[in-house]
Amino acid sequence: MTFEDLMQGPCAWYGQEDSEGIAISSRIRLARNIDGYPFPARASKEQRLELREQIGELLQEDERFAEGLYLRLDELSASERMLLVERSLSSPEHGEESHEGALAVSTDTHDAVMVNEEDHLRLQVLRGGLSLKEVWEEMARLDDALEQRVNYAFSAKYGYLTCCPSNTGTGLRAGVMLHLPGLALMEEIRSVLRGLGKLGLAVRGLDGEGSDADGFLYQISNQMTLGRDEESLLADIQDVVEELVEHERNARLRLEEQRPAWLRDRVGRAVGILKNAWVLPSKEALDLLAMLRLGMGMGLLEWEHAPSVEQMMVEVRPAHLQRLAGRSLEVEERDRFRAQWMRSKLADLKKGSTL
Repeated sequence: MTFEDLMQGPCAWYGQEDSEGIAISSRIRLARNIDGYPFPARASKEQRLELREQIGELLQEDERFAEGLYLRLDELSASERMLLVERSLSSPEHGEESHEGALAVSTDTHDAVMVNEEDHLRLQVLRGGLSLKEVWEEMARLDDALEQRVNYAFSAKYGYLTCCPSNTGTGLRAGVMLHLPGLALMEEIRSVLRGLGKLGLAVRGLDGEGSDADGFLYQISNQMTLGRDEESLLADIQDVVEELVEHERNARLRLEEQRPAWLRDRVGRAVGILKNAWVLPSKEALDLLAMLRLGMGMGLLEWEHAPSVEQMMVEVRPAHLQRLAGRSLEVEERDRFRAQWMRSKLADLKKGSTL
């Protein structure tokens, strides 16, 4: 696989969400460090380079990665690194730093390993829909395969040792990406998010910590790992997410019952702007596509041969947009190109049913 092959293919979770499109994807990350090496922030450049090459050789022995990619970040441009972030293969922090880091991507793009991020290793498995059980099974196989080849930094008292104390223990961060426009439009999302905080869960936007919930997209994940086993952590998140999906489903029903004209107006305006705008900032594009996705999920819109809304929600983002343009774009230029590209994507769509 080449970098271009990766970019031309869809994200690993496209088209795999639940039928209503509420639970979009499930992801598990494990933080691991190699015994005998300082954490990346304290390691020398030579130690980080040595570790990067060692991990690359180990992953070549794994059939999931043997035909995949092993990308040294200092060999990529800033735009290429951001493409990986926008595809949820790398963290924003990893994408911003180019020195001595690496990213391994499996052949099917479901699995990824960040090298020399905050920890020596950040293992990731990503799947579509609410599939934490399947994701954990795959992650356990990947983790076990690596642990047979390297010695992890481990304490009998504390568990796996990590740079950030909040990851110490299992080192596990499990999260589900949810599309919650119903709760947002019914103005119930803030109280829901406060309740999640009280349960010890973190709520983040599309790009993780510090990002906004553009497009009504929310990542729900655990905050602490110390003193908990993997199965109980995953069970808690599964239960909460299933409840959130039910709340969102009910919010959509109440929107339809209580505010049908307003709902159709919001969806219809989103379609109209996307098909006719000449300037389209990134956040506005994501929010409008989210309304289009909601309309399709609720059966208010049906299109013949419609492109994937999820794919468009990735491709309207800055790095992907510049790749489509074939050149670097200033912000204003990008907003104009985004609008032009969106008009071309939706121009020939024919309605299967009206609002």
